Amino acid sequence: MKKPHYFIKRYVFSWCLLLSFVLFLSCSDDDPDTAIEPEPAEPSQFAMVTSTLNSDGQTRAFFLQRVSVDSTGTIDNSGATELSPATSAMIHAFNGSIFFSDYAIGQMVKWSVDGSNNVSNQAEMSLVELGFQGNTAFRDENSAFVGGLSTSIVIFNPTTMTKTGTIDFSEFSKVGESTDFPMPGGTYQAESVTEIIIRDNYLFASLMPLTNIESFQPAEIGCSIIVVDLNQVDLNAVGNADAVVKRIYDERGSSTGAWGSGGGNSFMQMDENNDIYVLSHNFWANPFLRPSFNPACILRIANGETDFDEDYYFDVEAISGGTGNGVMNFEYYGNGKFLAAVQDPSAADPDNPFSYFVDPIFQWWSFDLYDQSASIVTEEYSRGALAAVSYFDEDSGYIPFESSGENFVMKVDLTTLDAVQHIETVGLPALYDLE
Repeated sequence: MKKPHYFIKRYVFSWCLLLSFVLFLSCSDDDPDTAIEPEPAEPSQFAMVTSTLNSDGQTRAFFLQRVSVDSTGTIDNSGATELSPATSAMIHAFNGSIFFSDYAIGQMVKWSVDGSNNVSNQAEMSLVELGFQGNTAFRDENSAFVGGLSTSIVIFNPTTMTKTGTIDFSEFSKVGESTDFPMPGGTYQAESVTEIIIRDNYLFASLMPLTNIESFQPAEIGCSIIVVDLNQVDLNAVGNADAVVKRIYDERGSSTGAWGSGGGNSFMQMDENNDIYVLSHNFWANPFLRPSFNPACILRIANGETDFDEDYYFDVEAISGGTGNGVMNFEYYGNGKFLAAVQDPSAADPDNPFSYFVDPIFQWWSFDLYDQSASIVTEEYSRGALAAVSYFDEDSGYIPFESSGENFVMKVDLTTLDAVQHIETVGLPALYDLE
């Protein structure tokens, strides 16, 4: 997304350009050797992780390399480093490093990739106690948080990759309690922390309550989030139960959180006004669960508040593909705008119960959180649940795309929404900011 420091950098750059011009004029024609030659601008770069499907049809091989936004044509994996030959993973970028979470074995690996595309393994950390981990939230170079199928959130140091403490929210957990959703007589079998977002000194951890872990059967119709006061958290202590403030709930939208979908993208985003927006995606647009849910929507936790904003509700289905066309992903690029993949259920394979997740039946759209509008970016279908993590640079977006038989990075003009195939890739791409 566009960050505020981008505008500061552009302002400073403008003054530097003016200064260079003045200095150039001050050099006399009699002394050309004193003229200042401006340094060529370094192209923006991102980390690209490509994954190729193995012959088992289940696992993927993952490759990491550094790519310039100025690249065109085809980029294969010959210059990339293999991160894993066969697994499933969610991936995050922080402070110039790539954090590869192999949730199949409960391991997080920190990788670095320098300007010469040299990739090295910096450290590893086991997270087997989380069962199936969620997305990681990085607060600063000394503290990060990650949850999973557990009533404790793990605190770790992302620089040293050592676990330092936990946040126990078991007092607010409903595991073991009865529920009549989706049918009478059910029980909360588990609650997974799918992802976390941090605003000021509060941590918001989204929950995915389940009555059946194996089938991902939901235990409630609404969206539940645990709120933690980080001022009350000792980063080096186990427990921190007193720091958990409350559990908030909103029935207008289902559970949120990517939980490994899209390569580690986030379904909770914060805008420039410090408002948190939450995409309730109705269990990844699963058509078998949709009749029990309201449409996919955006909910809000306003700046300074720790409860859902009852005055804000954005039905993202009605404004795009229509009710019944699920919406996945939440790639925020600034000024209230984000990209998301809208499902076309008519394109799904009726003989494949996982078609909604693995097949190219999604189209990219741009949404506006403020005026609640939407515009289609491309008519072409992509695997929206698998290809999501994007990179934004000034007025361009670089979007991963995987359709039948081809993989590429799509470049989108964020002003006009014109889209072109930019870089062809060998494997499904996902793009991570290295700044």
